[in-house]
Amino acid sequence: MSRAIGDRYLRPWIIPVPETTFMTRTDEDECLILASDGLWDVMSNEEAGEVARHLLRRRRRLKTTDGVSPAQAVAKNLTDMAYGRNSSDNISIIVVDLKSQKTRQPRQ
Repeated sequence: MSRAIGDRYLRPWIIPVPETTFMTRTDEDECLILASDGLWDVMSNEEAGEVARHLLRRRRRLKTTDGVSPAQAVAKNLTDMAYGRNSSDNISIIVVDLKSQKTRQPRQ
């Protein structure tokens, strides 16, 4: 993710081409996790997906009113897990809830 933002001066040593994957979405898809290698170095795709699925479903079911969206809670939890596993790299995580039931508020 940092390669999309900068580090141009490091170009001789860092490859600026991101790793990308194209996948067809299905109705079963619940979230999209965008993360730096600070997460992926200590957690598999499958484990991160399972953690995200479990927490998203639980928070949707409980309808928590703490002001934190289910996606934000998942990102925080995954970050804490990566730190707990002694990740030695920067950790950046964005979780997109593909099943969010929020309605868009009109602009004023």
